[in-house]
Amino acid sequence: MDRILQVALDLTKLPEAVEIATKIASHTSCRNIWLEVGTPLLKAWGLIAVKAVKNLSNCFVVVDTKTMDVPAIEGGMLLDAGGDAFTVLGVADDDVVKEAVETARARGKLVVADLISHPDPLKRAVELDRLGVDVVLYHVGISVQRSRRVTVAQLLREIEGLRRNVSARIAVAGGIKPGDVKGLIASGADIVVVGGAITKAENPVQVVERILEEMNT
Repeated sequence: MDRILQVALDLTKLPEAVEIATKIASHTSCRNIWLEVGTPLLKAWGLIAVKAVKNLSNCFVVVDTKTMDVPAIEGGMLLDAGGDAFTVLGVADDDVVKEAVETARARGKLVVADLISHPDPLKRAVELDRLGVDVVLYHVGISVQRSRRVTVAQLLREIEGLRRNVSARIAVAGGIKPGDVKGLIASGADIVVVGGAITKAENPVQVVERILEEMNT
């Protein structure tokens, strides 16, 4: 299974997001790269952001909807706009997760279950795996990173636990930067989600190349 770097475009300005996306796509040909239309970008620009990132990069696009209800509507319209995957929150009811999976399957696309803020992420990950999600995302949110000073890279045992119990792809997100990636991959992560370390860098492409090199060593 290929290891993936998912670049989280958690920006509010569409031109800036598209500029970063197209630079990355032109230098990597989207090999082992997923681009994420982050929640702030989605809320600011909606379907336009999804279409722009997809059409101008031609990369695999994850839309971070953080869906809690009616995934057939929320996920469906974004997948139809060019998204290749969308996110459903792990705290959502099982019926919501099942509907999300059905919505993605009907289009030959993927659904990512985000464990952010779940009180028992390992238990819920096993349940989500059984419900058929394609990716389970172990996610330390930005507010938690700031208040508790913890990043996902400090939680390698939790990721190892997920890998032992979950057959779905495992993604990790939360304050990841170059230097963190090798340990996360060794612990069982298939997809590493990196946002600010790339989007705030003076040379985003250079950071992407460094992370890709680290992923494959």
